[in-house]
Amino acid sequence: MKQLCFTCIAIVLLTASCTSAKETMEQPIPLYNTKWLLKKVYADGKEETVNTKAFIRFDKEKGSAGGNGSCNNFGSSATINENEVSFKNIFSKKMYCEQVRQIENKFLGSLEKITRYEIKDKSLLLYRDKELLLEFIAIAEIKSTE
Repeated sequence: MKQLCFTCIAIVLLTASCTSAKETMEQPIPLYNTKWLLKKVYADGKEETVNTKAFIRFDKEKGSAGGNGSCNNFGSSATINENEVSFKNIFSKKMYCEQVRQIENKFLGSLEKITRYEIKDKSLLLYRDKELLLEFIAIAEIKSTE
């Protein structure tokens, strides 16, 4: 009976240690040094899945964000404080791309309204207060040049 209890305790301890090791190995995705691919746009109570090359990256040192809206490159200043974020002075090229024009306009228009962000698993969620506006997925970690 003692040996059975000892065996049960050993199994429980091994299982617990494997679970903790797995949890500590999975680091959260950083906001900076990550390329975030746009997956969904939320507007007028509707969710729209995006299948373009639109993405955003954040540069901590420059206090900026930029990427591609689907057709045109864009940039802006980005102020980040804990989970609050705001984008100012958004600029982009103005090439006309009929197939992705609406997505790009919604994406860049939504950036002006963003007030906070949240990272869940591999997703970046951008909100206006409590309203989800944009959803991204991490596709690449950018190597730091330090």
